[in-house]
Amino acid sequence: MGKIGLIIKREYTTRVKKKSFLLMTILGPILIVGFLVGAIWLGQQEEKNLKILVLDDTYVLSNTLLQSEKYHLTSSQDEGIENIDDGKTFLKENDQYDIFLYLPGNIVSGNTSVGKLFYKDAPSSNVQRHLENIVDGSIERLRLKELNISNEDYSRLKNKVQLHTIDVVSNEEKNVGMRAGVGFIFGLMIYMFIFMYGIQVMKGVIEEKSNRIVEVIVSSVKPFELMMGKIIGIMFVGLTQFIIWVMLSLALTTTLSLTVFPDMMNPQKMAETAQMEQVAVGIEIEPTNSEAEEVGKEFQDLIFNQIPWGLMIGLFIFYFIGGYLLYGSLMAAVGAAVDSETDTQQFILPITAPLIFGYIVAAMAIENPNSGAVEWCSQIPFTSPIVMLVRVSMGAEGLALEIITSMVLLVATFIGTTWVAGRIYRTGILMYGKKASYKEMFKWLRHK
Repeated sequence: MGKIGLIIKREYTTRVKKKSFLLMTILGPILIVGFLVGAIWLGQQEEKNLKILVLDDTYVLSNTLLQSEKYHLTSSQDEGIENIDDGKTFLKENDQYDIFLYLPGNIVSGNTSVGKLFYKDAPSSNVQRHLENIVDGSIERLRLKELNISNEDYSRLKNKVQLHTIDVVSNEEKNVGMRAGVGFIFGLMIYMFIFMYGIQVMKGVIEEKSNRIVEVIVSSVKPFELMMGKIIGIMFVGLTQFIIWVMLSLALTTTLSLTVFPDMMNPQKMAETAQMEQVAVGIEIEPTNSEAEEVGKEFQDLIFNQIPWGLMIGLFIFYFIGGYLLYGSLMAAVGAAVDSETDTQQFILPITAPLIFGYIVAAMAIENPNSGAVEWCSQIPFTSPIVMLVRVSMGAEGLALEIITSMVLLVATFIGTTWVAGRIYRTGILMYGKKASYKEMFKWLRHK
């Protein structure tokens, strides 16, 4: 085993044996999945237990509203409340209700229907949206009766149009938005990985430099070998932790989805819920043709048929490693040029700015995948690890040359930045007591 191999082994073994590594490797997925599941569960419990007081000046909508099975709705007349001021005062002084819903008399006849929702603790957007749907449905049913139109006739008139996106080259139906979302998740993981472990490289170099350990190490190995060994060793640490996180997160998510939330992704249950809400406002639908079932089928087709998982995983690994090595070498150079973490601020921003810009462009690509910024950033090595995966997830047809060009540019740029970082590293690693500047670092590049 060469000197670089020994340094890689040392970096890897010392870091994976730390209690902090073991603790975060195990607790990380538990905390992430636990917070997500806890937030979902608490949100569901809050919505189910909401108690809403309804003041209906139309005198015709409350009969339908009170049939809702999602919330506990009570007519204000049951509490002796006849006007909006009394309702607001009652809500303030009593803990019996969470929300006071006021429906003015002109809400049925007016072109713009505006009601008022008073609260003590702000309700979620789902609560507001669901109450709006119930009121809309109630008004809709009332107007149907006034026009003497049955629900069956109305269902035949009201038709929701859907536009399915089909690639004319492959003649395949593709949900571009959802596919772009999958690519964005892959890019986001790379973004987080580069930040987390690139910073670790920088901190590791600063720590060894401040402890003067590096003076002993460089007597046996070249500074470039030390830098590369440290970068690659920490990369393997990150890959190990990432793989364990993915496996534990999948196991926890699968277990919880089967036990705590067994109906979360069940299209049939989603369809029944949608039907129940529609019946509550007097508009019946057939559960077999429900929108919920269509969403479930689209999601299954996306996961099993539309995403090129083999290509995506292969490119993910390449850009995962290439992006880290590119930024990791620059982080190592920054760590060698300074004496403490407080001195790194002037150098970190120019390095991380392209990475942050790539994240922003990747988010934009979901809405506008063919924009010039997306195409260029998928080629530029400092942003391509994040942006290219979004483009590939939406369809790799016709992108073969661009993918190859992007990969070649990334490798070439990594070699170039490694050379630059190595020359800065070999001088800066032994410099103490003097704050480095860009001018000083440029001089180090020319030293032979």
